[in-house]
Amino acid sequence: MSLPTARTRPRTPPRRRHRAWREGGSSVARWDAEMLGWAVLSLGLGVLAARAGAVLLPGAIAEVVTQAVLWAAFAVPVVWAFRRSRPRGLTRFRVVDVLIGAVWGVGLRLAQGALDAAAGAPAWPSAGTAGMSPRLVAESVAATTVGPALEEFFFRGVVLVCTYTAVRRLSGHVAAVVASLVLSSVLFVVAHALVAPLGPTDTAALSLVGAICGVCVLVTGRLWPAILVHVVYNATGIAVVVVGSLYG
Repeated sequence: MSLPTARTRPRTPPRRRHRAWREGGSSVARWDAEMLGWAVLSLGLGVLAARAGAVLLPGAIAEVVTQAVLWAAFAVPVVWAFRRSRPRGLTRFRVVDVLIGAVWGVGLRLAQGALDAAAGAPAWPSAGTAGMSPRLVAESVAATTVGPALEEFFFRGVVLVCTYTAVRRLSGHVAAVVASLVLSSVLFVVAHALVAPLGPTDTAALSLVGAICGVCVLVTGRLWPAILVHVVYNATGIAVVVVGSLYG
């Protein structure tokens, strides 16, 4: 006589762990050197068109057209890239991202102020007779909303992630970190320099902003810390100009 046996429950298959974009995988399979090349081409065409508009068009119209052309040069590769695939975790938001943005944004502004002070620039720059004009208000809104988001999605999103992914496949993690950080920061500074001349302190400050934003993305795997760093950096710069204009 055989003893009854307990009914065996079917085993639940182990849950598959989805790899973050820094580890490779299908979410960045199409974020490659080809996409990087098209992004850089779009940036170059946008800068050339913006420069042409600044030379050929009247002042007020030229500023609007230049800004719109540059934003389009950033937006087109970003939209194309995210239509192809969405790097896993890249656009995720965490509450700690706000703290990261505030700390590094203010820190970078203090560093920029120290560089200006060392070069003999005034501690509180002024907008002159423009004061709190509608133009300054519009520029301030753009510089703290659309501008930082588009630039970070382009430079620390498309450029950094494509470079990291392509180099990692060939040379490993360390080389990918260095290459993506350097290329995204250099293009960030060069794009600003081609649109408007930069002095030594401006170049150094923008280099720091590009490097810190790149590190934030590479360490956290998320874009939001970089976007918020950029927003806070721009907002504090505007606040300094406003205070200088009102009380200078």
